[in-house]
Amino acid sequence: MLKKNHFLLLYFAIGLSIAMVSCAKKDTTFNAVELQVEQSKIALLPAKSINVKIENGNGEYRVSTSNENVARASVAGDVVTITATSLQDRSHAVIIVTDKAFKRTSIDVEVAKVFNLTLDQTQAALEVDVPGKSEVVISISTGNFGYKTELMENSAQFVSLDPAKLESYGQLGIKARAAGIAKVKLTDAQGKEALITVNVSAPATLTLSKTNIALDAIQASEEISISSGNGGYKATIANKYIAKASISGNTITITGKTKGNTTMTLQDKKGRTVTVNIAIDGPEYAMNLSDQYFGYANFSDIAIVDESIKRCKQTTFELTCRITGYRGLQTFMGLEGKLMIRGKNDDFRPTHPIQISGLGDKVVLESTKNFNLNEWMNIALVVDCERSTIAEKYKLYINGVQDVLVVAKQDETHSTIDLTSSSDGNRFVVGRAAGQDFRAMKGSVSEARVWTVARTEQQIKDNMCELKETSPAGLLARWNFNAGAETEYIQDSNGGKYETNLVIANAKTGGSYSPFAASKSAFVSKGCPN
Repeated sequence: MLKKNHFLLLYFAIGLSIAMVSCAKKDTTFNAVELQVEQSKIALLPAKSINVKIENGNGEYRVSTSNENVARASVAGDVVTITATSLQDRSHAVIIVTDKAFKRTSIDVEVAKVFNLTLDQTQAALEVDVPGKSEVVISISTGNFGYKTELMENSAQFVSLDPAKLESYGQLGIKARAAGIAKVKLTDAQGKEALITVNVSAPATLTLSKTNIALDAIQASEEISISSGNGGYKATIANKYIAKASISGNTITITGKTKGNTTMTLQDKKGRTVTVNIAIDGPEYAMNLSDQYFGYANFSDIAIVDESIKRCKQTTFELTCRITGYRGLQTFMGLEGKLMIRGKNDDFRPTHPIQISGLGDKVVLESTKNFNLNEWMNIALVVDCERSTIAEKYKLYINGVQDVLVVAKQDETHSTIDLTSSSDGNRFVVGRAAGQDFRAMKGSVSEARVWTVARTEQQIKDNMCELKETSPAGLLARWNFNAGAETEYIQDSNGGKYETNLVIANAKTGGSYSPFAASKSAFVSKGCPN
């Protein structure tokens, strides 16, 4: 018989283990948390009840008592209700709470006919209007119910009371109103008293020198002084595509990014906030590079999180410009040694085609048409590496109309395009390449765009002078040269998840790439191709 019982016990143990493993496999994503209740000790008068909130757990709560003759318990949702059943003067029970993850905790219950009135704390420090520090909940450890509160002397000006849960939960809420010392007296049905002292402080009000900013140029800036506050400042722009904010000490600088309206919210370490209205508007400009300036960017930072830009199957380079002089190999835009749009000839030459060079000049193509001086034109180069013929792979559009490319050299063509690679320090350039000052562009630029898709002729034509599409696919960078203020960069306003500003540098400093502030006078009236 003993052997049979051992066998049955072993069988049961194995079956239970298998069942537990099976259950575990069914819910591998369940992360159990510890079970916590608001109070782990309570005091009750005979026949009285109190509620205890479950603060943290895994649901499907169950309760049990160590002694039904002292206290019983029930649970509804996340609230445990405990009722004293003992009529004795002093008795004790333990309520066990468990959840579906087999987590457990306990609540000690003491039942007596009369208690001293004691609290979990009799001193509190509050701060007016500071999140997480402006209110406190005082819990009654022992007492005799029938509670009454009294704000002593002038304490009503410093705090307000919330007695809604005094009888049901044994809790008194106190909220800060103004700086000062408040005293709260709590009395129970047996005349027992307890005194609470609350020290209330009021952090400085957060105030600014101005709460409205209107910028009359797209990349203009304006400063705001923090007049008073509590330090630890953080600025948040509601629409990050319209403006940006920086903080240095007690000075906030708002800088425009594109036309529009937004707000900035400033918060200090005490949670105080103030809102600034921002409006950005200004004339449409182009930038006169005039062989004085050029711009460059580097997409390598994007490649850290999105390596697809290192092996693009399609790309489109767009430039709207006004060329004022011919110059051999003058740079329009692109990746030196990889994929570049440039002017071919000096002014003494009879023809002036646009030249496309790539892969270390292993592929060279030229436009059929010459480009004219002192006229606004839009140049768009579309490369689709998935096409088999060179005529389909490389397409050039001038003012929205395809210009047939003449193949000057075809030793190799692109299988992919790496937008992070060039023989010019891996820079993407507009207006000068390879650190060679003689290759600086002579003219003005109103806008440059880089795409990771092959744009169609219609898309190019419809958006030459203004990008009318909302959230267009594949727009990697959009540099609108309408800053209208002294600046060392042209803001990327592509509106996507990546932002790559175009750094401005001096094109007449022997190959330097150091950032250089272009003066406000460099921004001129913007034109559009006819």
